[in-house]
Amino acid sequence: MKTNFGRLAIVAVSRDATTLGLRVKGVLEEWPATVYTIPKYCTDETQAIAGPMADFFGSIMAQYDTILCIMATGIVVRSIAPHLGHKSTDPAILVMDAAGKYVISLVSGHLGGANEAAVMLAGRLDASPVITTGTDVKGSLAVDVLAEKLGCTIADFTDAKDVTAAILDNEKVAIEDRMGVNFTGIVLPANILLPGAEGHPEAKWRIVIDDAQAPKKLLPGHSVQLVPKSITVGIGCRRDTPGERIVQELTKLLDEVGYHQGAVKTLATIPLKADEPGIRETSERLGTDVRIISDDFVKMVQSRFEGSDFVEKTTGFRSVSDPCGYVASGFGHCVAPVVKCGGITLSLWKKKK
Repeated sequence: MKTNFGRLAIVAVSRDATTLGLRVKGVLEEWPATVYTIPKYCTDETQAIAGPMADFFGSIMAQYDTILCIMATGIVVRSIAPHLGHKSTDPAILVMDAAGKYVISLVSGHLGGANEAAVMLAGRLDASPVITTGTDVKGSLAVDVLAEKLGCTIADFTDAKDVTAAILDNEKVAIEDRMGVNFTGIVLPANILLPGAEGHPEAKWRIVIDDAQAPKKLLPGHSVQLVPKSITVGIGCRRDTPGERIVQELTKLLDEVGYHQGAVKTLATIPLKADEPGIRETSERLGTDVRIISDDFVKMVQSRFEGSDFVEKTTGFRSVSDPCGYVASGFGHCVAPVVKCGGITLSLWKKKK
């Protein structure tokens, strides 16, 4: 879950709501916010809502991480409905009344951080947070929250919904950890069973932690896969290689070696490629970090790997993909040796256990 509001928009439609919006901006001063209101209430501290409300929300939902709406809930629901995609990508959307009595978590309560934001904002305004997600009301734990705490992605959100429903129904849900994940500091409900030598055969439901694309012994309809971010990709490419091509070749390589696409954590490359549009686009599409390995580090380790006169002529290094993947993975081990595919070089690396 997010631990802050990120890019914050505050949308108000009345004079009192606009005044409250500016007050909220003040109490959340560590997170710069933009306050929007209808033109007749605009001041130097606000921006105008442009066009019909539904169109306006469509334009800002892609720009902000959190949107606080100070207006009737019905207006918000009708305005955002055409623009909602999936809870893994939608912004956190909160609703407040113009009197500032209640802060409602409306959309993306878990993954978007709306529940956490509602509680924090209510505390600062002496208001009451309104949280309606089942696991929070019951004091339990949803699968998407557990995935976030463990730094995992969810392979199938339908599976996640089914297993979360089982948790709420007090069914026994066993965690099958194939990756050695650290559960220190994570409090689980009594019906979620930590990994044990006996394997908890009495549990019909499973949370399987695995970075494989198709892990064995998953129980269809009774399990969900959480995918740890375990893979570092060493990457080099020709200038202006389209991101779509890089994603295509990387997906193909992951398929061939059997790793889930969600397992990719980092794209590692050289300073010369720091602003390469295709690499940045690939990072955004796959939700990964980009790590730039310094020239000195690449030169220090490149002798370990097969080099190329052409690569040295164009980049100054004998090799790019392997040295970058090796360093960025913490001098780990290679799980897919470098492949060359039409101006793109890729290799896959993991930290040593």
